[in-house]
Amino acid sequence: MTKKAQVLGVGIIGGGFIARFHIKSWVGVRDADILGVFDPDAKRAREACALAKSLNVGEARPYGSITDMAADPRIGALWICAPNYTRGAVMEEISHAVIKGKAELVGVACEKPLGRNVREAKKMLALARKAGLLDGYLENQVFSPAVVRGKEIVWARGAALSGPPYLARAAEEHSGPHMPWFWEGTLQGGGVLNDMMCHSVEEARFMLTPPGAPRDVLTPVSVTAYTNCLKWQEPKYAAILAKRSGGKTDYLKRPSEDFARSLVEFKDRSGKIVVVETTTSWCYV
Repeated sequence: MTKKAQVLGVGIIGGGFIARFHIKSWVGVRDADILGVFDPDAKRAREACALAKSLNVGEARPYGSITDMAADPRIGALWICAPNYTRGAVMEEISHAVIKGKAELVGVACEKPLGRNVREAKKMLALARKAGLLDGYLENQVFSPAVVRGKEIVWARGAALSGPPYLARAAEEHSGPHMPWFWEGTLQGGGVLNDMMCHSVEEARFMLTPPGAPRDVLTPVSVTAYTNCLKWQEPKYAAILAKRSGGKTDYLKRPSEDFARSLVEFKDRSGKIVVVETTTSWCYV
């Protein structure tokens, strides 16, 4: 008789757009159930819990606070899916609950980005480690079947004939964020570079990393980038944003970049340079 696997209970912080993507994707997750949701908007939390139940991915219930959810012995890990500008405070509450003995958690995972800037991202990591928690970053593209299979083919067939790859390009584009706050650089952390390039850079790095090798086999040695606001600062498009936000989003005066490019040079352990080139955009029409 095989021993039954222990099921990890997960609580999700945030019940909105990105949290619901995670809930819907949970149908492909094994040995973990969504058992709770906290959102300052109680209605949104209840709706997210109802979605989890309807998909049979866990008997989720809403909680009145992050601490209350973390303290529930059914919950072993927390998923941070709250807005970018709240994540520092969210992680502080989680860390405090664990350190003060109010909660016993295995780990915490955070949606991208970890912070609006490097300082905030480093603080998130420091708080997780101070509390003795396992930490995870919720990147999805390096696990997508097309990318995984593509890497297998590149290295098994292409590299066998012409040597290891030395240049990877990645591009991603859509028409822009779904919520007015996400257009505000001070709340989101910038524009499309902070929003989407995390995927493109990581996916391209993944393609250049030899199968089975650790991430640190490639060391970044230089980064160059270019940004601009090409579409959404045009008056007719800025007017659309202003209308959607009730006049709060003003891209004529406070634009963030809607187009970004980067070139990252990495050095492998033999000293050879390999290059990642990325393009991201909110300019899709």
